[in-house]
Amino acid sequence: MMSTISPVFSTELTSVPAFETGFTPWDISHLFSVFDSSMDQIPVSAHDYGSVNQISTDVALTESTDERKKKRKLSNRESAKRSREKKQKHLEEMSMQLNQLKTQNQELTNQLRYVLYHYQQTKMENDRLRMEHRSLQDKLLNIRQVLMFRQIERSSLNCSTWPCSNSTVVTVQQDPSIML
Repeated sequence: MMSTISPVFSTELTSVPAFETGFTPWDISHLFSVFDSSMDQIPVSAHDYGSVNQISTDVALTESTDERKKKRKLSNRESAKRSREKKQKHLEEMSMQLNQLKTQNQELTNQLRYVLYHYQQTKMENDRLRMEHRSLQDKLLNIRQVLMFRQIERSSLNCSTWPCSNSTVVTVQQDPSIML
């Protein structure tokens, strides 16, 4: 059985309507004249239909494979985009957290400096007060000793009127709280 396949290119498509601006494209019919002379009608036998069916099946498989590849590529691009966006979001969150931690660290450092400064001031004042306390204790001890010696002197002066022994021993204690 013989049938015909019309040529791929035809001179029928050579007239192109004018553009709305009034410009008419050039005539391209001479470009297709090579195809018109050699391929007016190509005979095809029934034997060739099997290979045409095979070709159409192969083309369909190739198209479905190409379509799957395109879908996979698109899916991969979208996944990569989501991954980049997620990474960028995570990076921004880490950057914000870093800034917060730096601020918090600076605040804690300032608080530590404040506490250390006041600790040093308090320690110096405490040391000064301890030294003053020792000095005042020494003065108090000296005053008590002086008072004690005066009492002893008075008592020895009064001894002439009172009977007393000359063997009186006076001891001075170092702890001022006992002397009161």
